[in-house]
Amino acid sequence: MTARLLAGARLVLPGASPRAELPLGALLVEAGRIAAIATAPEEIQALRGRANEVDDLSGLTLMPGLINAHYHSYGNAARGTENALPLEPWALYTVAYGRALGPEAIRLSILLGAAEMLRAGITGAIDHFAHVGLTEEALAAHRQTGMRIGFAPFLHDLYDHDVLGVALPAEIKRRIEGPPRPGPDAIAGRIRDLHSGWQGREGRIAILLGPNAPFRCSDAMLASWRDLARTLDAPSHTHLLETRLQAEAGAKRWGEGRTLGALDRLGLVDARLSCAHAIWLAPAERELMARRGAVAVHNPSSNLMLGSGLMDLADYLARGVTVALGSDTANTGGRHDLFGIMRLAMMLPRPGQADPARWIDAAAAFRLASEGGAAALGMKDELGRIEEGARADLVAIDLEHAASAALVPNLAALVQHASPALVRATMVEGCWVYRQGKVLAFDEVTALARFRDLRAEIAERARPELEAADAAREAFLRLYAAGAPAPSPSGDRART
Repeated sequence: MTARLLAGARLVLPGASPRAELPLGALLVEAGRIAAIATAPEEIQALRGRANEVDDLSGLTLMPGLINAHYHSYGNAARGTENALPLEPWALYTVAYGRALGPEAIRLSILLGAAEMLRAGITGAIDHFAHVGLTEEALAAHRQTGMRIGFAPFLHDLYDHDVLGVALPAEIKRRIEGPPRPGPDAIAGRIRDLHSGWQGREGRIAILLGPNAPFRCSDAMLASWRDLARTLDAPSHTHLLETRLQAEAGAKRWGEGRTLGALDRLGLVDARLSCAHAIWLAPAERELMARRGAVAVHNPSSNLMLGSGLMDLADYLARGVTVALGSDTANTGGRHDLFGIMRLAMMLPRPGQADPARWIDAAAAFRLASEGGAAALGMKDELGRIEEGARADLVAIDLEHAASAALVPNLAALVQHASPALVRATMVEGCWVYRQGKVLAFDEVTALARFRDLRAEIAERARPELEAADAAREAFLRLYAAGAPAPSPSGDRART
């Protein structure tokens, strides 16, 4: 068995104070886990005696791998497309491009997204996956990346235009809907097969349940979700009340502020549930999340791009809700850069809070991207912290660079100044998957070249679908023209 010593680096250990100097130390990695940690010279020397391989990381800082807790892999093939519309009309276009992606495009989209994330110190992600007919191809690609993946294929059988009351001509409606979606029984069978074949593969792949959103699920689909959660004991990941229109749809179906309660009555709200966005939850729903241990996944860059609203992060944390961070899809949030998203999450609430003692600090922001993400993956006791017994998902970053060298090398400097450009190495399950500027798990250069060859074909295949999106766009935009303002950072709707 390989016993690998990671020596000479500063360590981001649990409970690190933002301003305290990060200690020098060493980690011993065995069988994919952190077997021992040492900071005293004599302890480090003792670990050298146990190691049969030594990696000198002098001048670098070792931190837990970051976890992207809400991500859509297909969006990597749709960069540079529509990003100046609210969610519901924007979705017309992202679905149009998504339908143009075949097995090869999906594979390349996953590989290119993984390359970006590994270079950015992201070791794990929850892929909320829309293409339920291409799940095997997607999982094969994820396996190739070397990343830790929670794979959450969509469950849904209702359409936004029907739920939101958008009147469309019959032909446009038919084109927008596309092929019939699988019903509850069919999708449940697929999920069971995926779980049987892929759950726990190589210690890195987990099958999650991925309801698109509660309001996009019929009662029968919600019941199927409940039954799958019970029989498979699988975590769930869903969009939850991302926009005002979704909040109104939830209120119409279940009552004002009662969408999460409807899931709770089905036994679905517990520590295995992670909810992306969670912007428009009522205070009582936030309290319910805290009591049940459910995870809210904050996507500030995506929320801003789509104008969906401002999640009241400070209120969630004050109530004791576990919060993680996500980049969402590349054609909304932009880059898969959790360093930038950490800073955005830290700074966005400050203008609405006059008392700086209540501001979110660097340590809290870092926990969102590490420990919070681990909780969303259902692995809070195994990931997100450098401690003995934890999985060896680690990142070596240069905090002595011209862009990051600080008076004191501390956690505050890491959160405030780090970027993907400073990541020097990324390890998953004890194996280096990115190092010295090169992705090691797969051939990034070939994947990129193949995507360049394919992108014109993808664009051409999307053309008929984009025409249908253009035809439906104004009907969706009218819903926003008549709408209420977005919520303020206090959680109340902003006044005009």
